[in-house]
Amino acid sequence: MPGMRPSAEFLSGTCRKLLDHRMSAKLKKQKTQKAPHLKKMRKLLNNPVVKSFIYGRVVLIFLLLLIQLFLFLAFFIWLEPYTKYLFGSGLVISFVFVVYLFNSQGKNEYKMAWMLPVMFFPLFGIGLYVLMHIEDLPYKLKKQTKQLKKETEHIINLPDFSDTAVPYPEIRDIVSYLKDEALSPPYAGTNVRYFPTGETAFPAMLECLKKAEKFIFIEYFIINTGCMWDEILNILIQKAAKGIEVRVMYDAFGSAAISPISYEKYLKSLGIQAKAFIPLVPVVAAYLNNRDHRKICVVDGKDAFTGGINLSDEYINKMHKITYYWKDTVIQVKGKAVRSFSGMFLQLWDLVNNVSDNLDEYLELPYESFAVPGIVIPYGDNAYNKKDIAENVYCYILSQAKKYVHITSPYMILDNEMLNALIFAVKRGVEVSILVPKHIDHYITHCTGRTFIKTLTDKGVHVYEYTPGFIHSKMFISDDTTAVVGSINLDYRSLYNQFEDAVFMYKCPVIAEIEADFEKTKARCSEITGEVYKKSPVVKRVIGRVFRLCAPLL
Repeated sequence: MPGMRPSAEFLSGTCRKLLDHRMSAKLKKQKTQKAPHLKKMRKLLNNPVVKSFIYGRVVLIFLLLLIQLFLFLAFFIWLEPYTKYLFGSGLVISFVFVVYLFNSQGKNEYKMAWMLPVMFFPLFGIGLYVLMHIEDLPYKLKKQTKQLKKETEHIINLPDFSDTAVPYPEIRDIVSYLKDEALSPPYAGTNVRYFPTGETAFPAMLECLKKAEKFIFIEYFIINTGCMWDEILNILIQKAAKGIEVRVMYDAFGSAAISPISYEKYLKSLGIQAKAFIPLVPVVAAYLNNRDHRKICVVDGKDAFTGGINLSDEYINKMHKITYYWKDTVIQVKGKAVRSFSGMFLQLWDLVNNVSDNLDEYLELPYESFAVPGIVIPYGDNAYNKKDIAENVYCYILSQAKKYVHITSPYMILDNEMLNALIFAVKRGVEVSILVPKHIDHYITHCTGRTFIKTLTDKGVHVYEYTPGFIHSKMFISDDTTAVVGSINLDYRSLYNQFEDAVFMYKCPVIAEIEADFEKTKARCSEITGEVYKKSPVVKRVIGRVFRLCAPLL
């Protein structure tokens, strides 16, 4: 009635309706403007001025390195007037260095590569070698690595069965090797799903991330802004807001385009734990070669993804500037084998962050078991262990093959062990076929790799180039029984200098799918024969042969 004051209940109800209306409008606006901060960030990173700064930073670092080398060389040029006094001592120093070099540990071809600068510029070459090797890794990092291995070995290396009870005794040797040397136990009852392209794997990754309830671990060599990463990041932000633990680790060199340290701070501001692996510094140091080249995504300890793809648009063929097709592969692992991926991630995360996680919280979970045959062994290799695990697994497959070994790799910079293993397999009557890209990714690496291909084809290895574009997948398949899919290229960096991961599979049903995709891909390739190599430009062949002398240093 007129003059009556509205009741408290009426006011409360009206306020509640008004608040609900405003909240509804706000949610509606959020739906129509999906993650506006992502759009702002992407717009900022695509700004020409910002891009120039980001890429310029990388260029600046390399310029500073060149200046440092120039000054180092200038110092020895300055000593030239005193050459007659230094000649005798220089010969003695060079002789001592050569004796030391050839008695030190390491690959012979790597030692030979260092002989070139020593041969032409003795004191400069020796000085550069000392500068590069005076500390392969920061002392503190070395110490932490050894300590972490001792602390986590008994937690991570828990196999489903003992060495004497392996369901397939014919692979007991490789099972024991990976368990003892790589802390990578074998698992049965594991389901593996294969994706022949990045664009087929991406929706499955998004679906898993959306279902996350406990934790998400992401570790990739390259993270770049764009359609792929923006969609993933939007999910990570939502999950972090709900209290789900999200950790992201990426390599500072591979992800240089996003300005790694600044982007690390940006992710942390969104509630995401983040770390850029070994930031770039303008100093000549060997440990800067020890990059994190892994590709790992773990969700709740239930699902893990690995393979060749990074988190950038070219890996799902969304880059409009790229006119060729990017062929890559991914596998999804479900079951107890995911435990090893969680362990690999946490070990490196704890190392670079100098923290100590309670691993039981992330590893001792109720894992699902699948009624599928076969053995699955996720394993990793790192720049610190000096064990050549990645190469040894590949050589094992080549040595055990009876019918065929099929390989895909974007790069072919081989050492003598791998070269001989490939050729010896052919000499034993094994059919060895390798798929490589037609498109040139790194010019000098491409030219040098073609010289190794020439050596292989002359000895009976079949090598095919993927004519639609660039093949980036890293796979070994043998005899319909064995396969490896992961991040490991056939080059010195992957086999010796970097952190890598892969999955060894034996008698798993998915191997038939992997082999079928290999044959389908090979049908779109053309074989590289001796005649084809001779028709390549003379400049490319000369560059390849010259740089093959220092292939271990590429």
